[in-house]
Amino acid sequence: MNLKILTWNIAFGYGIGSEGTADYQPRARDAFEERLIQMSALIKSEDPDLVFLQEVDFAASRSGNLHELDFISRASGVLNRDHVVSWDSPYVPYPGLSLRRQFGKMVSGGGILSRFPIINIQNDLLPKPRENSRIYNYFYLHRYFEIAQIELPGLQTPLRICNLHLEAFSKDNRELHLIKLEDRLKDYSIDISGGDFNGVITISPETLSQGWEPLHPPSATFPSNDPKDILDGFIVRQSRIKVNSVRVIQAGTLSDHLPVMMEVEVLPS
Repeated sequence: MNLKILTWNIAFGYGIGSEGTADYQPRARDAFEERLIQMSALIKSEDPDLVFLQEVDFAASRSGNLHELDFISRASGVLNRDHVVSWDSPYVPYPGLSLRRQFGKMVSGGGILSRFPIINIQNDLLPKPRENSRIYNYFYLHRYFEIAQIELPGLQTPLRICNLHLEAFSKDNRELHLIKLEDRLKDYSIDISGGDFNGVITISPETLSQGWEPLHPPSATFPSNDPKDILDGFIVRQSRIKVNSVRVIQAGTLSDHLPVMMEVEVLPS
């Protein structure tokens, strides 16, 4: 069976500056709705079977209290969905001291959209950087694994997938997340992992020898206005997944990341 899988860090529909850089300014709800409509139209035009999304807001003040996964699901027509909340705080005092610019109430994380039924297996909230102060980590987001099972027609064995978002700002913490990911690959025989790896995908020789392969896109994905870094990609289990192509989709600055599409054949197991 052939599948198209898209991964996209949507930067909560803000685009360049979403991380709270100096030029970050709050936007009205209708600005987010318009950008989500454009994102959904792109997803619909690319016609993926599975979509892995990161930095999705679920009723956060900074994005007009929109449930962005539901919005994109309905607008794109990819109706089966599952989500993980990795950042849940009554108030985030960031960025800066100006109350007007601060994120405020935060409910955010990741989501999977699918044309086929989804059964959630497990959501893992990953450790925060140990070098951060306790107060800083209180307001800091978790990174995550969102592990699920997809029932595919004509195949007896379901597809095991993992949508992920790894640490961006601490090298040691990101390495810890990669080690934990290798454990999950083996624990759940995950066929496809994808998302924002926030860097080069590295897995141990042992995991490589057991059949998992990292797949980077052919060109940079971040930042979208002048791509220099490959932060997004996939890991596949070769005994189950035959990769036909991986490409970067030119989506302008709808997000600060560019989406990546992988086309595969799922083999019987």
